[in-house]
Amino acid sequence: MDTKRLKRSFLFAWRGLKENYKKEQNFRIQLTIALGVLLAGALLQIEWERMFALVFMVGMVLSFEVMNSALERYIDQISPEINDEIGVAKDVLAGAVLITSVIAIIVGVIVFYDPVVSWLGVI
Repeated sequence: MDTKRLKRSFLFAWRGLKENYKKEQNFRIQLTIALGVLLAGALLQIEWERMFALVFMVGMVLSFEVMNSALERYIDQISPEINDEIGVAKDVLAGAVLITSVIAIIVGVIVFYDPVVSWLGVI
């Protein structure tokens, strides 16, 4: 295994994430929400299985957003002019992020329902 090459790969990936953070407002919003959700899970001492579901969904949403951003940038480079079909393709990419986000919200409600109700002393 070439550790020098592996280290460079990680550095490139980290550079890409930093660039995405700087230029993509949606990524910053989603990252902030993700950190809040994970912090809430830790503070409420969510069981590890439920915490795994939260971490998994956070990873999915952030990954889809990063892929969406990368593909949109690529599309903008190969076709900078306004084009209805390309606009639809970009909308479909955003739709994939939306689907993942909605599923993450559903998982979050399921995961947090009992702990929050118990914490509030409702039941």
